Amino acid sequence: MPSIELLRVRDLVPDFLACLDECAGTPAATWPARWRSRYLGRHHDVFRSLDRDGEWTGAENLAATLLALRDRAGDLAARADAVRALLPDGVTAVCATLGWSDPGDPVECVVLVGLQRANGWADPLDGRYALFLAVEELGPPGDDRLLVLHEGAHVVHDRLAGIRDWPDHGVANALLTEGLATQVSAELDPGRPDEDYLWFGRPGYRPWLDECRGRWPEILNRVHADLDATDLAHHAAYFLMRDSPLAGDLPKRCGYLVGLAAVRRLRERYALPEIAAWPLPRVRREVRKALTDLLPPV
Repeated sequence: MPSIELLRVRDLVPDFLACLDECAGTPAATWPARWRSRYLGRHHDVFRSLDRDGEWTGAENLAATLLALRDRAGDLAARADAVRALLPDGVTAVCATLGWSDPGDPVECVVLVGLQRANGWADPLDGRYALFLAVEELGPPGDDRLLVLHEGAHVVHDRLAGIRDWPDHGVANALLTEGLATQVSAELDPGRPDEDYLWFGRPGYRPWLDECRGRWPEILNRVHADLDATDLAHHAAYFLMRDSPLAGDLPKRCGYLVGLAAVRRLRERYALPEIAAWPLPRVRREVRKALTDLLPPV
């Protein structure tokens, strides 16, 4: 097994809590400016990376968001401690599964308080993917192992294949990247139902999985027809929670299940480290072949 030297953690939560302390007793209207200087300003490299579209510095209702988090200081600190405790074993296991063992280029994880929009994601930081975990959106302390494994797999995948340079909204590459990350979490935490791997263990998604399986031929045919698309509208139809005019009434995020099925078919012929090292042209060829194999006979 690789050593935990492959992991580097930056915990921004103490600075966020210190910002809240400084805001105490001051008008709420002044809180956003304090948040920008005391929190974002101390980690400008992180937030410069996250603020490419102005989502952070120009956030609406920021004062209300900060007020909502004001009474959660103890909870936020506990969740940060809990998820940091999951990281060494989780990242080490992902590195071993995907064959990454370069201590000179460790997996970086940023633990932060976000804007109540996502629990975890992988994004470029200093030219390489990093793992971001937003504690205000995490589950109960200690219950986010699947999220760590999934997003950690994206970061290691980037180390192996440079996925940060692939089309942001490419349907074919999204099927491979999301399917691979989901399969990694399934192999490292076996015995759960598929909806756990696809929704990071959150309850209540069995009806979603049943609907996807009930409409499987339709979903496969739609995804197969759009495999070469690289625009946001087609990507959203299969991978995002937002409404998409192209999705119709398809189950949201059904592309994750298609990606998992495609990677499982590829897994019958290739090892995960080999799949994770494929360049984009190979990904497109292999995903197309896997989907063709999965399509029902005409």
